[in-house]
Amino acid sequence: MQSSYMNKAIELAKKGIGFVNPDPLVGAVVIKGGKIIGSGYHKAYNSSSAEVDAFNNISQELHGAEIYINLEPDANSIITSGIKKVYIGMLHPVDKGRNVELLRAAGIEVEINILKCECEELNEISTHYLPSGTPFVFTSWSMTLDGKLASKTGDSRWVSGEDSLKFVHHLRQRVAAIMVGENTVRLDDPMLTTRLEGVEISNPLRVILSTYGDISMDAKVLKVNKDTKTIVIVSNNISLEKEEQLLKKGVEVLKLKETLKKIDFKDIVKALGDRGIDSLYIEGGSGVFASAFESGVVNVVYATIAPKIIGGKNAVSPVGGIGIERMRDAIILKRVTHEIVGSDVIFKGYV
Repeated sequence: MQSSYMNKAIELAKKGIGFVNPDPLVGAVVIKGGKIIGSGYHKAYNSSSAEVDAFNNISQELHGAEIYINLEPDANSIITSGIKKVYIGMLHPVDKGRNVELLRAAGIEVEINILKCECEELNEISTHYLPSGTPFVFTSWSMTLDGKLASKTGDSRWVSGEDSLKFVHHLRQRVAAIMVGENTVRLDDPMLTTRLEGVEISNPLRVILSTYGDISMDAKVLKVNKDTKTIVIVSNNISLEKEEQLLKKGVEVLKLKETLKKIDFKDIVKALGDRGIDSLYIEGGSGVFASAFESGVVNVVYATIAPKIIGGKNAVSPVGGIGIERMRDAIILKRVTHEIVGSDVIFKGYV
């Protein structure tokens, strides 16, 4: 039953996806007499904790009850509640067991590492961001079986199937920010918003990498409102005219140091982390992917492979740049998994 109750806590925690960043995803289930008497989850950034939300949903006495929670909780609310035992999925990446010690010192029994792997994957963003202060970086691309993002003319609509496109929008829902380069804006004019049916939508902050601001002022990503915000990352050598044009569109212009006509990705992730951005999803293009990998900031890769062959030596590949000279220098992904989505195969691996 331990796994069943912790799975319930995990599913509750997932309801906070897209709304709690940069807080962790947390769900809680309260058990008494072998029955669930209450549950809750962390609903929004800086809102009530999962355990407090669960306690608020219970009408009966908590004394002698047990609680399942996927992440090490704050000890104070539990110590005063009457809870006799706490089951924890994983330790908090910053507290690292400090609250467990407080609970035990108060005479409350604690059992940790229930479905630890599942809980760690759920909160891999927070596990990275909270100690480091820099966002957890996802990369994702869709390519043909012969490794192409687009045809030789640049046509890329659509490489993958409809089900895989839904997967992309679920990933957008999960992260705090999504990034593309100026070439992608120029070629595709994307909105970079989340489009899902049947769920409450949270649009990520749109981040455009454009060293000198060379993007159309009519681009969709420059249309901002209360639900869609944009930052354009530029060189500190951008012309005053270009900067003023961008500012007039209502977007934020983030100026960073330029070296050899490039902005170091390490500076980018630090600047975004300083703004409370705990996760960054890089969606293209090949030059941006290359810079991110070269800087060593990528944490996880999603690659969707569609059963199509388009050929062409000039057709675009996922990762550009200079590339390696020897196979032994290749980036080797770890903990690789895959799933079949429609007619496509989506690979996931950690750098």
